[in-house]
Amino acid sequence: MTTTPAPEPLHPQSGTRSPLGTTDIGERLRIGFITHFDQSEDTASIYRENIRLVQALEEQGYDSAWIATRHFGSGWAAAPSPYGLLGALAASTERIGLGTAVLPIIFDDAVRAAEELSVIDHLAGHRLLVGLGKGVPSDSYQVFEAYSPDRDQSFTEKIETLHWALEGNQVEGGSQSIYPANTSLQGRLFHGSSNDATIRYAAERGDGFILERFGNGPEREPGERQAFQRRQLRTVLDYRRVFRETWGDTRTPYVVTSRSAYPGATTEAALAEASTTAARWNEYAGILGRVNPAYSPADQLLSDNFVWGDPRALAADLIADPTVLLTDELVLGIHPALHSVDETIAKAKILLDEVVPLVREGWATGRAGLLSAEEARVAS
Repeated sequence: MTTTPAPEPLHPQSGTRSPLGTTDIGERLRIGFITHFDQSEDTASIYRENIRLVQALEEQGYDSAWIATRHFGSGWAAAPSPYGLLGALAASTERIGLGTAVLPIIFDDAVRAAEELSVIDHLAGHRLLVGLGKGVPSDSYQVFEAYSPDRDQSFTEKIETLHWALEGNQVEGGSQSIYPANTSLQGRLFHGSSNDATIRYAAERGDGFILERFGNGPEREPGERQAFQRRQLRTVLDYRRVFRETWGDTRTPYVVTSRSAYPGATTEAALAEASTTAARWNEYAGILGRVNPAYSPADQLLSDNFVWGDPRALAADLIADPTVLLTDELVLGIHPALHSVDETIAKAKILLDEVVPLVREGWATGRAGLLSAEEARVAS
């Protein structure tokens, strides 16, 4: 690879390459919604139905819509590749951000991925939010020609190549340059990982990062939710520290956090409904050893960091999570509950209209306190 000077970003207010003060990242809590394409096993309709979902989310006023990308139908997710769907969404929406949660880049040719993402982002008017990861656990990844057992090293190499390609650099030993370039998209790349080294690398690279919805191992006990959230808080503080030490005020850190939040008329009604609609998922998670089938439905949901309640109860739970207070974009969803797209649209509207205003109010106050305390700790 031959490196040439990168052109100026097309949209300097779009991402982490922006100087502080030229972007509202961190000044206003952005709200997204995630779909896993798991509402139905009818693949003839599920893709079109989810395009309709994202169009409804845009109409409701969401800042972003995120699509889960998983190979082998893991957890009934039916989108192993996001490119075609993102292209359709880019052409059928006008304002809403379009996110991948996450694209397992280690299985792809990074230059080809850069070309795909660049074209889609130009088509979308620079609304793409590219979450990148290593893929959920599987014993079958060796089928992919690009796969390497050293997932961490492969991920780093793919990220470096992706950045290089998006800058439109000339191919080493050749006369051609990567086209179309898209330097503004580099400011909207996110590393999705719970690995501390990967997250620090995101900060050093100037990228954002995405926090997982649920914990791992012992963190998946219902009584360990707060410990899991505190661990994530330490992760966010570490990311922000490394980002600040690396970039000062020349770039803006960007943290995205995913959370399941299931609304109902009352907390009791929400639990009863969620217990029924999430039963299929809990059975699947139990087979994988991620949820204890002997637990009550409530404890099974809590093991997945899945919360429920009336709007005030949901908002209070989210605000009590210190990780949420330090996030810049909160991506909500009702997964793993099994709903039709129309039911999902209705739940999404309740979350945005009745839960989010309360969360934003608590976020503005709680975030300032956490950041002040951290600044004082660092100064001492």
